Amino acid sequence: MIATSLISNIDFFIRYACIGQLLLLIAFLLYKPYSKQSTLLAQTAPLFLAIGFIAYLLLTAPYSPRPQGLFRSIPLMFTHTLPVFLWLCGRQLFDDDFNLKRWALWAKSLLGLLALFYIYTFLIKGGGGYLQDLSHLFALGVILHLLASVILTWRTDLVEQRRIARFWFVLLVTLFFLMLDLVELSETHLHRHPLFMLMNSSICLIGTSMAAAMLFAHELFARELLATQNSKPISDSAAVQTNRYSRLVPQENALYEKLQTFIASGGYLQSDLTISKLAIHLGCPDHHLRKLINQRLGYTNFTAFLNHYRIAEARKRLVETSLPVLTIALDLGYGSIATFNRAFRETVGLTPTAYRTAEQAGISSSHNEFSKID
Repeated sequence: MIATSLISNIDFFIRYACIGQLLLLIAFLLYKPYSKQSTLLAQTAPLFLAIGFIAYLLLTAPYSPRPQGLFRSIPLMFTHTLPVFLWLCGRQLFDDDFNLKRWALWAKSLLGLLALFYIYTFLIKGGGGYLQDLSHLFALGVILHLLASVILTWRTDLVEQRRIARFWFVLLVTLFFLMLDLVELSETHLHRHPLFMLMNSSICLIGTSMAAAMLFAHELFARELLATQNSKPISDSAAVQTNRYSRLVPQENALYEKLQTFIASGGYLQSDLTISKLAIHLGCPDHHLRKLINQRLGYTNFTAFLNHYRIAEARKRLVETSLPVLTIALDLGYGSIATFNRAFRETVGLTPTAYRTAEQAGISSSHNEFSKID
């Protein structure tokens, strides 16, 4: 029998409204054709995340009696995998450098073992006990790591819509997951209280509504951009850049010239350079500079913008000088050689030492060929 209290009725209405939105989102994700560049993770993680939320909303609804057997075990498993898929989706959305393919074999193996853990704990054992408590602790760690990564990279994000999404993401995830996990681990019955259940379902509805609105806005913007490009065919990339730049107002053109002067003078080599420090140097608000670098130069985060110029200079110095790699890293503004090596490898595909060796071998080979000709 279903509880008939006013709070429970409101809770049911919110849950089913949220489930309806999630089903529409799943239909959209299944219908929308993915580009060839899309990874399997980019296609499946949002689907499993939506399924997990649906499972949670159904499993925690104020039904009486509660579901039993597989009708409980399967939704329970999807509910407990929510933090994992949220972590994957969050990293994809907010971290431009996140790529599961770059993970080491041991890291991918751990992900596979985690899947086996969930299957054993919830499908075979039926949940409960210390294994379910362990799942809650793991979920708490995953959510805390995700929140920390989203917050720490907030300042370097140049996409204004994504910066707004970060705020709401952090707020809703903190309210929903951390509170839910802490209540579950406290071994109290608060998570069965009607007001607590209503609050969680309301947070879910707010989250799904915002996700749907942002997805709709993104698709609308993408279609308008595509229509503009199709209506104004431009033959070469230089003309595309000129067309984009011509839409800027005079103040933005002036700021762009200042930025180019800063780059030409090697200002990007300053250590601990941030978007705020650069904005102060150029005499403009932070958001104007973020918009300029994002929309005019095409960078989505400030770190990638700096690395573009720093790594180009690093390649030059590695070939033309015999300076130690550590000296080059510090001269280019990197705080440590580990940070420099990671940025260089992600850009070039080789470590700085391997790149220097390969370039020197190529120069030596070319020199020998010319010697034979002579």
